[in-house]
Amino acid sequence: MVSQHGLSRLGGGRSRLRPGGFTLIELMIVLVILAVVLAVGLPGFANVFLGTRLSNYSNELVSSVYLARGEAIKRNVNITLCASSDGATCSTTNTWGEGWIVLEPPATVIASNATVAPGFLVSEAAATDTLVFDGSGLVTPAATFKICRQQPTVGGQDRQVLVTNIGRTSVTTTNTGACP
Repeated sequence: MVSQHGLSRLGGGRSRLRPGGFTLIELMIVLVILAVVLAVGLPGFANVFLGTRLSNYSNELVSSVYLARGEAIKRNVNITLCASSDGATCSTTNTWGEGWIVLEPPATVIASNATVAPGFLVSEAAATDTLVFDGSGLVTPAATFKICRQQPTVGGQDRQVLVTNIGRTSVTTTNTGACP
């Protein structure tokens, strides 16, 4: 029999509350299951996060290539895309990971990109630090960029951005596992 206050009558008219909630054993089982799920799932999330970061950096580089090419055609002048550590001038040390700028010589910065996050690397295969787009959209020289994670190496993913002499770009996902 249950009274109006949710108390059940047991035996000789005594009433007792039934406690709600979880026991310590039930709580421990839930925590163990949660720990196993996280241990299995987190490495997968790390690869997704890494892939997203690499895609963002390669998309920013491709966007800068298109901007430089478009501005060269629109203005009918040479436009430079170059590595830049200060966001205002071109560097000559192939430090694309420190940022890059789109520049109308001699010193008009059209756009700049900041440095990539620590542990990531952007490099050009032939150690080229400057791409020059002429008024017809052609680029000198052609370039191959590699965007990768230096430390820690998770998943071995990297991106390769190819810029052809006609200014066309392509992005390829590779799994070389080596980051120069």
